[in-house]
Amino acid sequence: MSEATPTEGETDVDVAVLGCGTTGLVLARLLAMQGLRVGVVDSQRIPRSFPRATHLDDETMRTFQTLGLGHLEERFSPAGVYRFYDPQWRPVMEFAFNKGVTDQGWQSDYMFHQPDFEAVLRGHAHADPGTSHFFGWEATELTASDRSAHLRIRERGTGREHAITAAFLVGSDGAHSFVRRTMGGAQVNYDATHRSLIVDILPFVRKENLSHRDSFIQAGIRNPLTFVAMAEPLLRFEQLLRPDDDTADFESPEHVYELLSPFLGPDEYRVLRADVYQWQAVVAESWRKGPLFLAGDAAHEMPPHLGQGMVSGIRDALNIAWKLGRVVRGESPPELLDTYDTERKPHMTEYVKLAAQLANEVEEMEPQGAEAGRQVPVTERQALRPRLGPGIRTEDDFGGSLSAQPALADGRRLDDVVGYRFAVLGTAECLAGLSGRAKESLESLDAVSVTADSEEAERWLKTLGAGAVLIRPDRYLYGAAASAQQLDALVNRLQTALVEGAW
Repeated sequence: MSEATPTEGETDVDVAVLGCGTTGLVLARLLAMQGLRVGVVDSQRIPRSFPRATHLDDETMRTFQTLGLGHLEERFSPAGVYRFYDPQWRPVMEFAFNKGVTDQGWQSDYMFHQPDFEAVLRGHAHADPGTSHFFGWEATELTASDRSAHLRIRERGTGREHAITAAFLVGSDGAHSFVRRTMGGAQVNYDATHRSLIVDILPFVRKENLSHRDSFIQAGIRNPLTFVAMAEPLLRFEQLLRPDDDTADFESPEHVYELLSPFLGPDEYRVLRADVYQWQAVVAESWRKGPLFLAGDAAHEMPPHLGQGMVSGIRDALNIAWKLGRVVRGESPPELLDTYDTERKPHMTEYVKLAAQLANEVEEMEPQGAEAGRQVPVTERQALRPRLGPGIRTEDDFGGSLSAQPALADGRRLDDVVGYRFAVLGTAECLAGLSGRAKESLESLDAVSVTADSEEAERWLKTLGAGAVLIRPDRYLYGAAASAQQLDALVNRLQTALVEGAW
């Protein structure tokens, strides 16, 4: 078991993770699952009691499944429809967050309580013998050479100091990232900065007008209002501030009671949080400098209108963890880690741009007079599924796209068979035709070959026009093959890319 309160001295690890929100904790768990020595540092002694993120999607549930946390689904709440209204409460746009079980093998969307999830992962970090955790410690100094990072930390409660030396260090330390400042990296700004009052409550009564699972934004009014049905029974209200609005006025109890008065009486709920937060739409220009990396909000921030902020950080963790594992074990050259930036940054930028667009549309919608009886068109938006940028993937139509997770004939989901590894899913005929060299390559990559023995798996391959697909540990496709001969070439190309750095 790792030491909960380390004494003064120095700890050597393969990877240090600074910042233990969801991104950092997921990354630490994925690294530990590969047998790496991990050091995690966070200024919070215990998890924050209030949630920042509230929503997760089906892709994120696959990550939870990989972490062995799929059982937490029973603690999550369903999500309804997310609507944008004009000043007359006419819907103008909607996202369906209740599409049922998708090709990812899970419900399309959930609402969850972030503190509970972080508590579970902190417990795993404590129990893992290869993980040293420093909860309640803050970074005071960070230096880096070509080969390692050196972090000095101080325990907030006692003032004790400690040093951590790591081959690599990932800064998942939020919007005001200490690691990003140390790297000196600039950010690309997509011009969607605004302030919102966030009010989270625990209602004591059940009101019909708040009992549904739908969420909404009403725009075109002086201070646009957002309502979010969080993990039951919690509710969130957000109110957009204009540039001339005073933060202290909006955070006052009087204003909070007035804001909620159309929905609940002041004695019918407990306020869990009531503070103004400033949203940004920015992406770091560089996500790596030598042994230093950025992930989560340290690498990118976006307004909340897509519900993709936290889950994008989890994608970062899933992408970089397997690459760090290969490099630390000496299975791939350090240049493999350059693909973290080239793959994730373009992918993430698509989300930031759309979130910025939606935030600006909400802020810029002009107040209008009532127009009785007039209907307005409703724009229905689907989930965004961009491809990864250039890196460990083919350049055809399928490389870099998110894989499905079909159930197999025995009822197991694909990822439960595969684990956090490379995998080939193919027809029996295609897999039987693999050459001996390709089989040796798959074995050297610790890849799993899985026969598409269910109707669901066969149907997915047919939609791709493929006999087999080669899936990366982060659940994105390396590529697809129509025949055993093409699969041979695909496997050998992957091995060359990973071992020789030729991609």
